[in-house]
Amino acid sequence: MTEIGTMLDTTKSGTVALFSPDQHGHLIPYLAAIHASCITHDRTIAEFLPPLSHEKLLAWWKERIAEVADGKRLIFILLDETEPGHRPKGSEVKGVVMLSMSSSETGPFRGVVEKLLVHKGFRNRGGARTLMSALETEATKRGRTILLLDTETGSPAEEMYKKLGYNELGKIPEYGLSPNGELKGGTFFWKNLPLQS
Repeated sequence: MTEIGTMLDTTKSGTVALFSPDQHGHLIPYLAAIHASCITHDRTIAEFLPPLSHEKLLAWWKERIAEVADGKRLIFILLDETEPGHRPKGSEVKGVVMLSMSSSETGPFRGVVEKLLVHKGFRNRGGARTLMSALETEATKRGRTILLLDTETGSPAEEMYKKLGYNELGKIPEYGLSPNGELKGGTFFWKNLPLQS
C-alpha cells in the first residue's frame, strides 16, 4: 500500500501523486476549477449544473478530501511539474481521478472510479491513461480488484474505458441531465484486476 502524498508515476504525460490533505490541500480550488471547466466547456455530466457556484464546488471537494482522511477514498492528481520535488503549484494541476472504496463487509474488494477529469489544455497527451494506470495499480495494492464506473453514453470517455479493458455492463437511457439540459444515457463498466502476489 502506498503512503498518501507519494508520487506514483512520472511519464511524459506528467506526474501522478496520491492526494494528501496535508501536502495538497492548497490545490483544492484548482481541482474545483478543472471540474467547473469540464462542466461548462465540455458539457460533461459531473455532479453540478450551470450556473455553477464556486462555493458549492469547493464544499463538494472538501467533502471528498474528508473522505480521503477517513480512508474511504483515494484521489489521484496529475501534475505537470515545473520543479519536481517541490510543493506543487496550482497551475501544475492538470487532471484528477478518484477511487471510492466500498465499506461493505461483503464487497471489500470493490472500488468505484469517479470523476476522471483532465484540463482542456492538457488533453491528448496520455494524461487520462496515466491517471487510470496509477489508480489501477494502487487499487490492486489495496485489494480492490473489481472496479466499477459509469460515463455518458457516446462520450469520448466511453471509448477510452473500452480501450483500457473495461467491460460494458449495460446502458441506461436518459440517465443523467447534461449541462445543456438534455437527458443523456449512461454506460456502466466493470474491470477485474489481477490480484498482486
